[in-house]
Amino acid sequence: MSLRVGARSGLVALVLVVIAATLMLARPAGAQGEIVLRSDSSTGTSTFLDVGHDGLRLGDRLTARFPLLDATGASRVGNGHLECVVQRHITDGPEGPGGLYRCSYLFRLAEGHLIIEGLDPHGPGVYTMAVLGGTGAFAGATGDATLTDSEGGTEFAISLLT
Repeated sequence: MSLRVGARSGLVALVLVVIAATLMLARPAGAQGEIVLRSDSSTGTSTFLDVGHDGLRLGDRLTARFPLLDATGASRVGNGHLECVVQRHITDGPEGPGGLYRCSYLFRLAEGHLIIEGLDPHGPGVYTMAVLGGTGAFAGATGDATLTDSEGGTEFAISLLT
């Protein structure tokens, strides 16, 4: 009898190991990958809230909405919305742009919505933000987004982990 119980226990353990391995290796739809989106600075709308009318300083805000384009910039794939709060005085002096925003982006795409957030130094450059999550195909998304700002707009290279 104890041999049969031992064999059953071994079989149960083997089945549990197979189930656990399957769950660990299974990847939900849209789990990993990269999305590249572009915005065009000549389109969309933006509004600055300069509370003291003394230039963009701590607590002042920028909001915008803009069309999102595919990686080539040829096709519209959704809409982007952003809200930024000034963290350090925004300047555009002879030495170049200065200052810092904390920005939240909402991307509305056919597959669902995606949210990223992080610090954005004012002016052209490359920086990284966090993927906070989303809906639809992006539900539970994590990862990071590399933003490349230029005079012509912004490229968003979003690396999704889950």
